[in-house]
Amino acid sequence: MVKNIFITALRVFWKERGYAILNISGLTVGIATSLMLFLYIQDEKSVDHFHKDIDRIYQVMEHQRYSGGYVLTTTANPGPLKEAFKAEMPEVEYITQLVWQEERLFIVNDQSYKSQGRVASEDFFQVFDFPFIEGSQENSLTAPDVAYISESLAERMFKTTAVLDKMVSINGWGEYKIGGVFKDPPVNSTLDFEFVLPIEPWLVHNEWLEDWGNNGIRDYVKLHEGVDAQAFNIKIKDFIKTKNEGSVVDLFVQNLGEQYLHGRYKDGIQAGGRITYVRLFGYVAVFILVIACINFMNLATARSSKRAKEVGVKKAVGSTRGQLIAQFMGESVIMALASTLLAGLVIMLLLPSLNDFTDKAMAFSLLDVNNLLLIIGIALVVGVLAGSYPSVFLSSFSPIKVLRGSFRSSGWTNGIRKGLVVFQFLISIFLIISSMAVHKQISYVKNINLGYNKENVIYIPMEGELQNESKIELFKAKMLENPNILNVSTASNTPINIGSSTSGGFSWEGKDPESEVLFTVLQVSTGFIETLGMEMKEGRSFDPNLVSDTLNVVINEQTAKNMNIESPLNQPITFWDRQGKVVGIVKDFHFASLHNKIDPLVISLRPESSSVMFMKTTTENTKATLDYVEEVFKEVNGQYPFEYQFLDEQYENLYRRESDIGTLANIFTLIAVFISLLGLFGLASFAAEQRIKEIGIRKVLGAGISNLIMLLAKNFLLLVLLGFGIAVPLSYFFLSDFLSAFEYQATIGVGVYVFAGCASVLIALLTVSYHSFRAAAANPVKSLKYE
Repeated sequence: MVKNIFITALRVFWKERGYAILNISGLTVGIATSLMLFLYIQDEKSVDHFHKDIDRIYQVMEHQRYSGGYVLTTTANPGPLKEAFKAEMPEVEYITQLVWQEERLFIVNDQSYKSQGRVASEDFFQVFDFPFIEGSQENSLTAPDVAYISESLAERMFKTTAVLDKMVSINGWGEYKIGGVFKDPPVNSTLDFEFVLPIEPWLVHNEWLEDWGNNGIRDYVKLHEGVDAQAFNIKIKDFIKTKNEGSVVDLFVQNLGEQYLHGRYKDGIQAGGRITYVRLFGYVAVFILVIACINFMNLATARSSKRAKEVGVKKAVGSTRGQLIAQFMGESVIMALASTLLAGLVIMLLLPSLNDFTDKAMAFSLLDVNNLLLIIGIALVVGVLAGSYPSVFLSSFSPIKVLRGSFRSSGWTNGIRKGLVVFQFLISIFLIISSMAVHKQISYVKNINLGYNKENVIYIPMEGELQNESKIELFKAKMLENPNILNVSTASNTPINIGSSTSGGFSWEGKDPESEVLFTVLQVSTGFIETLGMEMKEGRSFDPNLVSDTLNVVINEQTAKNMNIESPLNQPITFWDRQGKVVGIVKDFHFASLHNKIDPLVISLRPESSSVMFMKTTTENTKATLDYVEEVFKEVNGQYPFEYQFLDEQYENLYRRESDIGTLANIFTLIAVFISLLGLFGLASFAAEQRIKEIGIRKVLGAGISNLIMLLAKNFLLLVLLGFGIAVPLSYFFLSDFLSAFEYQATIGVGVYVFAGCASVLIALLTVSYHSFRAAAANPVKSLKYE
């Protein structure tokens, strides 16, 4: 029987090869796209889950509550927290502190190697699973002069991983002995580093961290087995308040396995994160697969009359309904199997490009037994799902009616088919509207007036000799000798990633003692405001000729509002124990992602705290200017590699995730529309064949080609319009949720919906018109001749 099913299926596919190609194409594209999306989703969900005790690893977090109901959720903690937890929290098995990612210059045999890594306390390798290939994890990070490096850094510096006890010099930090070599962190690790250094020397350079009121380090804990994390959160909520009177901090822990996907907080409440996009892609994957299956079902049932006599003859000679169901289901499964195998080949071809685009390392091969079994399983599921209705429908034909020629498709069947078409275009139009709106929002945030000029601004890190005041001045002077460099200044960080803030460190006469406002802090040299083209609302920027300006500050409009006094300009202030005044108010500018509102900002003149140098250049001879900067940099700071970045590129990176999501959404939208149009193309062909005699009669009676095209197309266009009518409110609710993540939003006007509707109607019309025109232009004599 199986052999007979297979042979019959091949005959049917060859006889109806046009429709077989449409079906296989639609299923192949749908399955390939859905599988790649599921691979992406699986990879996203696997992030950090390589740690064997992931269910017990937590990051210590803070909700900082300020006046006006503002809640800042942060991963930064006070320095003394680690020792306090060790002494007072028996639920904690291990706790480790680590700093944000740092760059260090390793020197081996007069060769310099720039590397990014972490500074961490003991227990780091007990909390996290980064296996050693050389050395021992026991008692690691306890000696202040012993470093631990990755296998890739060991190979880069020593050409081997057998480097135990070898010495390296770390610029500015002295000589270190290699105490261990660990495997490179996997791609799906949120902690990415090439070295781990002991924290003790770092703490010596950052004594401010000893205060319970300062937050500048991160803590991770591994709880003992059986500890209830919710109960632990209740216990530690007010812990910092018991150590620091007047603290506004609520402490809690979040599981490391949840952070990557559930890392966004709003008003102190978990508010999604990457999980939003993972769920979206999950829905899209299911929708695309459903659309492909709908195509199969529609084309199979639409062509039922072509096989009605076959069913009638088989029933007349004794075939049972079960045998007919098996025949049609077998055809469906065979077609699905061919489609899934082709889809597997498509995935193998396209996955490397998807990995490059998403910075992932997803893998798929049909030679892998598990993948092959997955493909066969999908073929069975899709084949049964897509073939269930057609097989039951076709096998139910009455042989008497069929052989008499009185068989007609029922209105119920036609209604089901039309409903499926509506559903297909509902999804397609929903994706069209959503992708257009996402693109509009991303374009809006990329092109919004930030309040400063990010174009033609180069910045370089200040490290090595560029931390020496005399060398800084020499370098700046040489920069200004080049006519293509207009301004040079320094700052503690870029305006896009300031990072530093204070609440009690900024005060003024008449400040409400009960008021708790968080002020972002940027420390700069003179000329910073001019270099970035910021606009002063009142007062002036810092004057290089006034030594007293090192005591003064410039504030933004939000700070002026929060000071709640009539005129902040020239108001006496105290900022981090320095008494000065407000010399200027700069107009508000965006110094963070547009997901957040503009916060109060205090700019102080403290060039000694600078870590970044900015250069405003002309638009001419950019390459020659960069070559000049590199040449001078090597003269002044030759031990370090020359690294630079454009400020506008850093700003674009803020929205890389949304931009990538938008690009992927556009691709998936095109795929969904393509699959829908394949089905519409096949249905239009069938409809034209069914009405060929009617068209011939109308043509003989004088109907024009345009009238005949509209006769055939109008039913399909009505279905598309119905799908559009349902898709509009659905997309509106989705977009409201998407845009709520941005404090500053583009206006998604009626034009987006109108354009999507017109585009879908036009595309559907063009698709249907091909068959409509062929049928309308055919010679009526041929269609009306007696058969």
